[in-house]
Amino acid sequence: MKISHKLVGSFVGVSLLTSVVGAVAIAQSQKIAETLAISEAEHVAQVIATSIAHNAYYDKKPIFIERSDELQHYTNLLHDLQKRDIVVVNRQKLILADAVRENVGTIFEHDQGNEIQQTIQDGKTRTFLENSVDYPQGIKLIVIPLKGEQNQVDGAVILEWSSLYDQAIAQARPTMIVIVITSLGCVILALILGWKISSSIAKPLQLVTEVAQQVTQNSNFDLKIPVITKDETGILATAFNNLIESVKTLLTEKEQRSTELRQALTQLQKTQLQLVQTEKMSSLGQLVAGIAHEINNPVNFIHGNITHIDSYTQDLLKLIYCYRAHYPNPPQTLQATLDDVELDFLNEDLIKVLQSMKIGTERIREIVLSLRNFSRLDESEFKAVDLHEGIENTLLILQHRLKATPESPVIEVAKDYSQLPLVECYPGQLNQVLMNLLINAIDALQESDRQQIKADGQKQPSKIWISTHVTADNWVQIAIADNGSGITETVRTRIFDPFFTTKAIGKGTGLGLSISYQIVTEKHHGKIWCDSTLGDGTKFVIAIPVHQSEPMPS
Repeated sequence: MKISHKLVGSFVGVSLLTSVVGAVAIAQSQKIAETLAISEAEHVAQVIATSIAHNAYYDKKPIFIERSDELQHYTNLLHDLQKRDIVVVNRQKLILADAVRENVGTIFEHDQGNEIQQTIQDGKTRTFLENSVDYPQGIKLIVIPLKGEQNQVDGAVILEWSSLYDQAIAQARPTMIVIVITSLGCVILALILGWKISSSIAKPLQLVTEVAQQVTQNSNFDLKIPVITKDETGILATAFNNLIESVKTLLTEKEQRSTELRQALTQLQKTQLQLVQTEKMSSLGQLVAGIAHEINNPVNFIHGNITHIDSYTQDLLKLIYCYRAHYPNPPQTLQATLDDVELDFLNEDLIKVLQSMKIGTERIREIVLSLRNFSRLDESEFKAVDLHEGIENTLLILQHRLKATPESPVIEVAKDYSQLPLVECYPGQLNQVLMNLLINAIDALQESDRQQIKADGQKQPSKIWISTHVTADNWVQIAIADNGSGITETVRTRIFDPFFTTKAIGKGTGLGLSISYQIVTEKHHGKIWCDSTLGDGTKFVIAIPVHQSEPMPS
């Protein structure tokens, strides 16, 4: 319930209480008027009864034993003096005298409660209401016993006291009118005061409440409470406005500090990632470059000497065949040696062996070159490169993981390359992104294969699709997709978060995709996103501009 309703209700309650007090006072006034009228009527009737008894005793006449002219005359005289109806009856309720002469000699039967007979029997004064055809509203009567010499009741005097009651009421009416007017005035005054007080107190409080609710619900700390008075409610409104302003200031400072902390935390995380990435790339590049260098020296030595060995071998074979031509019939010992070494087979197979060694060393040199290209330690940091070369170098390094093993079958790689221009980028870092995406695809396919082996289910061959193309806005897109088990939407939304990983403990740090995202978006001003449906595989797309506006500092 609103406080205004409580205030008005309280004043209405006070006014109603005042009205009740007024009503009680009016009823009490009526009761007092009735009591006074009865008392006066009883007194008059007692005087009349005493006078009748005294006159009868003084004259030695039994006037209340039977009716007489003297009793009637006395009754008429008293009626003229009191201006009230007076009736005298004996013990049998026979009317001995009456102000209305026609009633003399009849039985008084207007006391329905038989009050007259009871008074004659016990001598107690009683009042009753007489109802008749002439007086349908009723006449108030009082019964006084008539007592003889020996204090015995021989009859009763009946006196009408309605006029006394009317006179008492008439005398009390001004007081009752004053009480009624006072009560109504109190009610009206209480209502007016209640409305005034509720307006001066409840309305300002209601304004405070409404503004407080709006501030709480909408977090709008620009709201102000209008100060319409200078009393306590006005002071309360001013204090509340100051409180809102203080809360707004505190929240603003808190938001600023929270923003600064978030920015600092984000920058710290980026710095940590950059440090991890730099250290990882540096260590990986140095390791790859060192291995490539150590392999390259002996391979170059072997590859360079194979040509000489081939030349020397050809010369020796030529010399042997010349001897054979000039000496067709060598000694028995020499012929046995020639038959034992199978010169013809040796001539044919030696050429094949030298060719195989040459092809092998060429392959090793290609692998070393791929390692050197992947590490990019011998090239400038930012340059225009052929992305297809970076993809092929990465696939060459991961070739051992694409082959079949007892735990997983072979992984096929399907390529759909478009004609790409040279793309300005950081080749080493972009190769790291390609490496991370391909490793994740291989891990996902091998995990899917293991699950199918456990479930003894049939699975289509594991496959990775790599496609490239140039978009209309001169951007290059590289898409790497697999037909693994896919990922859920919840995981997909967090795939690029730092330190988030779905791999088992010890198999992933949660930094690979996060670093890749930073390399693509911040270093190359590009985009990277993931599309996946659970059970239908996963697809990562890298999009970077062909020409960078300005290279980011490494």
